[in-house]
Amino acid sequence: MKRILASSVGLATTALLVSACGGAGEPATSYSRAAANATESPSMETSPYPEMSPTATSTATSTSTSSPGASPSGTGSMSPMPTPQNAMVKLAESKYGKILVGENGHTLYMFDKDKDDTPSCYDACAVAWPPLLTLSKPKAGPGVMENLLGTATRKQGEKQVTYNKHPLYYYSGDKNPGEYNGQGKSESGGKWYVVGPDGKKVEK
Repeated sequence: MKRILASSVGLATTALLVSACGGAGEPATSYSRAAANATESPSMETSPYPEMSPTATSTATSTSTSSPGASPSGTGSMSPMPTPQNAMVKLAESKYGKILVGENGHTLYMFDKDKDDTPSCYDACAVAWPPLLTLSKPKAGPGVMENLLGTATRKQGEKQVTYNKHPLYYYSGDKNPGEYNGQGKSESGGKWYVVGPDGKKVEK
């Protein structure tokens, strides 16, 4: 009788232990499933490179596509101006004697790489040395020989003013009228010179 009771107690204890172990196992299974789900969920990757905002992209595009052939404004900057209907070429006194200038007083230059009345300054060159453009026949100011004035057609179709068959350019380094910082510079495969009223380069 004692053996039967002991056996019954043993079986009951075992059942209780098994039930307890089974109940404790369920949370472990739940955490495992949660961890698996978290691992399987897609994670957001952060790029090591900053993204350009639409505004910045628009600004960069606008800047890169602005016309390099615009004339300086004569207000201390080389900001673009609308191409004049009849661009005027004038004379101004300088340490080199009388030289050609635009209607705004900025110094005009010739490029010795240009041959046969044909401009050769484009792209980055034309940003540094904006061509003097006109929509129609250029005008001669006092002392400028009208018969030496003409135009040459650029690759994009614009008309560039010429003098004695030399295409004329401004220099972006001249911020104000009366400056001639481009004189004698060697850039873009050639040399740049101010131009006298006779249409010849001034090499002083």
